[in-house]
Amino acid sequence: MNPRRLPRAVLPAAAAVLCGLLASCSPGSTSPADASASPSGAGRVTNVSPDPTVTPSVKTLPPSRLCTVFDESAARQVLTDPKQAPRVAPNKGTAPDSCSYTSGNGASMLTLNPSTRSYDAERSAAHRLVRDPASAGMRDVKVTKVDGLGQAAFSETTQVLQPRQSVAYVVWRAGSGTWVLTLADTGDKAQGADRLVELARRITPRLSG
Repeated sequence: MNPRRLPRAVLPAAAAVLCGLLASCSPGSTSPADASASPSGAGRVTNVSPDPTVTPSVKTLPPSRLCTVFDESAARQVLTDPKQAPRVAPNKGTAPDSCSYTSGNGASMLTLNPSTRSYDAERSAAHRLVRDPASAGMRDVKVTKVDGLGQAAFSETTQVLQPRQSVAYVVWRAGSGTWVLTLADTGDKAQGADRLVELARRITPRLSG
């Protein structure tokens, strides 16, 4: 695996699972059978390199304002040697307000987004996915209530089937917004939910400020 780029053979599946916020996904990805099952603000993992010059045909945008809140020091709580990932323009519509980082070895991507749905809608969608993960190309979906984070929170872990990778989410309500942290990586088991919860606790005062 080239440590300077995202694993292109692995991350397009996460793009399919996590692109529910966008009207269309990047070339080469496909929409999941039930896009509404994934958190609507979940980070869209795209098959681009942290170095935009590797894929000159991809249009990139200035970093989101969220990157001033969710900075590299915060990302380092979950990722090793985090690098800010380019913000990619969608084929249609406007770009989501998101901030993403890749790990130094290119095997993981960590993203913060505001959700476009209410917290209750996110929670209901997560429990629907637990009952029918195959509809979204997943298995082993687990949803756990989280205490001590915002007004309400839950974590979710799952396995994407094709190509195999693990995805962990933390969804929480803080102030007037609902937020989603997403970690997608190439591991065999969905990990990182506990670290995402701690990271969410760290950045919530900045989000509310």
